[in-house]
Order: sequence, then C-alpha cells, then structure tokens
Amino acid sequence: MSQMSDLDAHQDRRPAQVGDRLAGAVLLVLALGAWWHSHSFVTGFMQPVGPGAFPRLVSLPLAALSAYLILRPGFNERWPDRAGLARQLAVLLLLAAYAGLLEPLGFVPATLACAIVLTRLFGAAWGQALIAGTGLALGLYALFEFALGMPLPNVPWWGGGH
Repeated sequence: MSQMSDLDAHQDRRPAQVGDRLAGAVLLVLALGAWWHSHSFVTGFMQPVGPGAFPRLVSLPLAALSAYLILRPGFNERWPDRAGLARQLAVLLLLAAYAGLLEPLGFVPATLACAIVLTRLFGAAWGQALIAGTGLALGLYALFEFALGMPLPNVPWWGGGH
C-alpha cells in the first residue's frame, strides 16, 4: 500500500521549469509595467515622497525575483490541479480589475472590494472576508495617507480626485 502511494506521489511530480519561466516572464512584464506606470502619478508641490514611490519600490524586488525564476527554475513537488489554476487566474484578473478601478472608485472602495473577493478566493467566510477587507482597506488608507503622507485616490463622490 505504501509503495503504491509513493508511486502515485512520484507521478504527480512534474518539472516546473516551463511554469517557473512563464511565471517569471509574466511577473517581469508586470514589474516593468508598474515601474513605467508609476511615473504617471501626479505629485503635489514640495512633496517628499510621491505616490509613484511605492510601485517603484515594489517593482524592484519583483523584477529581481522574476528574473531569478527565469534564470533558475526549480522543481515543483506538486503541480496545481484545475481548481488551483483557476484560483490563480482569478487572482490575476482581480488584481488587474483593482488597478483599473482604483482611480474611478477611489482607494478605500476598490481596496475593500478587492480584499473581500481575494479572501473569499482563499476560502474565508463572508463575515471573515468583510472584517479582513474593512481592516485592510482602512488600515492601508491610514498608513499611506496619514503616516506616510502619500495621497491616494479618494472616493469621487466625497469631494473628488486626490
């Protein structure tokens, strides 16, 4: 019995070189896009840290780690099943939607919606997702707006723009 389960487990192992390189390439394009797009954020007069600083700070390690995935792919112990791949695709689509909704909806509503859906994708109940999303959206808003002094997109119907 244990020999059979060892055989089944070994057959489920697949070299992840193609997957790692593909993920690395997608993440590298994302890092380059974030770096390029960060220059389009409007900065106020005499502001020490503009809103483009955070995307640039995130894009540097993202680019380095994605280059590592391309150059040194690993061996994955277990390839995700269809449900896992669908969840990964849903997360990517959610993050793309978040980037598109951030300006029109404002930071807090877009972050709240994204965090709720994201926590639901990882199996949280609706109540847990609502609590986590609210805490994350308000906590990040307080951090960036008040602690770091970085203006974020406000809710348009609460006084407009930034």
